[in-house]
Amino acid sequence: MYLFKNKPAIKFLLLISISILLLIPSCKKEDEISFINDWDEDINYFSNNLKIKHINLFHNITEAEFNQDIATLRANTSILSNIEINIELFKIISKIGDSHTSIGGISEFSTLPYKVDLLSDGLFITDISIENQQYLGEKIISINGIEINTVLDGFRAIIANENESCFKWIVSSYLRISELFNYFGYSDTPNSITLNLESGNSIILTSGTDAMVSIYTGIIPPLFLSNTTDYYWYQKLDNNSILYIQYNRCSEQSDISFQTFTNQVSDIVNQYESLNKIVIDLRLNSGGNSSIAKPLIELLQYFVNNERISSENIYVIIGRKTFSSAVLNSIELKGAIAPVFIGEPTGGKPNHYGEVESFLLPNSQLEVRYSTKYFNWIQGDPSSIIPDVLIEFSSQDLINGHDPILDYIISH
Repeated sequence: MYLFKNKPAIKFLLLISISILLLIPSCKKEDEISFINDWDEDINYFSNNLKIKHINLFHNITEAEFNQDIATLRANTSILSNIEINIELFKIISKIGDSHTSIGGISEFSTLPYKVDLLSDGLFITDISIENQQYLGEKIISINGIEINTVLDGFRAIIANENESCFKWIVSSYLRISELFNYFGYSDTPNSITLNLESGNSIILTSGTDAMVSIYTGIIPPLFLSNTTDYYWYQKLDNNSILYIQYNRCSEQSDISFQTFTNQVSDIVNQYESLNKIVIDLRLNSGGNSSIAKPLIELLQYFVNNERISSENIYVIIGRKTFSSAVLNSIELKGAIAPVFIGEPTGGKPNHYGEVESFLLPNSQLEVRYSTKYFNWIQGDPSSIIPDVLIEFSSQDLINGHDPILDYIISH
């Protein structure tokens, strides 16, 4: 009974509580807003979250252009197919101009049974369906009668990249998606394409066949392709005069720490007096945690400072798949020991957006990956790390299983 004894005070508190509630704005959830369809909601969610979460969404595209592209796509979700909407999202992502910002593809995309590589002398078949294996190593001059450079230029609109090396790397995968040829008007059939070869032959490929054979099937592949699953490994070459180290991924391997691996490298260099060259192969390394390589970089610096191995006898192989943290490791190696960089320009840009996080679109469940940090590592703004010795693979290297980069290192 004493709880309500001071009635004026209670009345005052009730009035204050009501006033506070009235001042709180109405928070209507996004999923309560009226949308035309599920895609309309997804695209709205895609736009709003990228604007909030990306560290600098409008460094390459204006906000007005981005908003217009979003508005146009939302207005057309009722007349576009799922695949077409997904491709339109690819196009918007590509305009952002950040190789680390991307969106996944829907399950409705189908894959054609072949793989290609864009080499110094053209586009060549590296893998293909078993029934067409006689065409391995052949040059593609057109697809469905469309000249290959026209096809490649069309695909540029949907591939997020910051340099030509990155485009060469990624386009090979996109050329396997049959629906993209329909989207760009390069094909009238939904699940097949015709490869027109320089030899005069034509191959009809239909999606849905997974079994393929590689150009390296039955032969010994180049050393850098002999073990692509281990994150790091080494091999002595040329009568123990060269230590070849392949660093495929900036991550700790479960069965051997990178520090233990580095200790093994140190033991080998100290054991073999004949060893006078070290090769660090980063051409397949697309990134991870850049700090993993610190022990090896410090060890190489120790060897150079103590004149065990000279800088000009340490080679760092880079290429179009050298990306993200592997690019940072390349920069660190350059600063620490000034080695010889050899191969192709990196697919990763030295100064770049990265440190990726992601979110899912509520209905399609597509994953959107976006950058949360800008890495400014070197002066200027070069598009790639350019090798001191430029060596590109040719079709003859592919056909003969040669590695012209390693051949150069051994012979110099």
